[in-house]
Amino acid sequence: MRRQFVREAAKALVGRSRAIRSLAGLLVTFSPFGSRNRTARQPAGVRLDARAVSIPAGPTGGMSPGQGAQSIPPATTPVVEQAAMTRSTAVLHNATVDRRGLIRLVGQCVIEGGNRTAGGWGADTWALLGLLAEHRSSLLTKAAAGNKLWPEAESPNDRFAGLLKATRAKMCEALGMPGNYGRIVIQFIGGTGYRINPDLYTCDVWQIRDLLAAEARAKGSEKTAALIAATDLYTGRYLPDVPHGWARNAADALSRAVVQALAQLADLEEQPEVEIGYLERATELDGTAEHLYRRRMEVYARVGRPQAIHYCYDELREQLRARGRKPSSQTEQLYSRVTDFT
Repeated sequence: MRRQFVREAAKALVGRSRAIRSLAGLLVTFSPFGSRNRTARQPAGVRLDARAVSIPAGPTGGMSPGQGAQSIPPATTPVVEQAAMTRSTAVLHNATVDRRGLIRLVGQCVIEGGNRTAGGWGADTWALLGLLAEHRSSLLTKAAAGNKLWPEAESPNDRFAGLLKATRAKMCEALGMPGNYGRIVIQFIGGTGYRINPDLYTCDVWQIRDLLAAEARAKGSEKTAALIAATDLYTGRYLPDVPHGWARNAADALSRAVVQALAQLADLEEQPEVEIGYLERATELDGTAEHLYRRRMEVYARVGRPQAIHYCYDELREQLRARGRKPSSQTEQLYSRVTDFT
């Protein structure tokens, strides 16, 4: 009953904002965009039916803007995704709620739009989209992108134009837009840098970070609902196909944030078996988190599962051994104590 209440609370949060109208309807009213246009324009008479609210200066858990990144003026700051206050991807990106395209960079790398789902491209494409996702509240300059994507290349900027054009074309294709609308899906702002158009696309990593930021401000069932939604959206490692160091750092930061969210859910949970589930998933993501393994053993002891205690301890020992470490004395003492009574 409690988890059902949480799910209903999560869904109710979606109702606080009105969804962006269908992209197809907007495109019908758009005037033609000339090849010289550098940024997306909104034609007269067209109004995006959504409530815009400000976001924090930087995305929770994300990269700090790199060298050459420029802050976006308030007028161009991306809207916070109110639809991210839901329990699962199915609700977060339901076609009847949000008609934007979705760039998935967590657990997989695909672009979803009303026209098609596309994936299987080279690592450079996903690296560029990852950089743009990390520069949600700032602009990605060509110089910064070149240095991040091809740090060893002598002339990295020479490769950027072709990659940008190809990525724009694929994003347009997913939405069923003409290829010459590329400057709309990835905007070039003020002659300075690039960003994903938040009115046409959202990213799963943005949704997770928004939920975690909302959780910090929420209380009661809304807090639990935000935590559940964020952890449900985390289906695997962030930017799994991108080999660069900055991508690994961003992925590690997101993983740590999700582990912390799972630990919070365990704290809030009243049913031991559900609490165990959160702790088991947290230790799957962080195999060296001894404090979470200790909590698992304590709950196993509480519900009378002695075999699970031994399995948990052996699992931790193997994880630490692979890193040249051993369980701490605190863990050893707990293990001895709980096994003495089982």
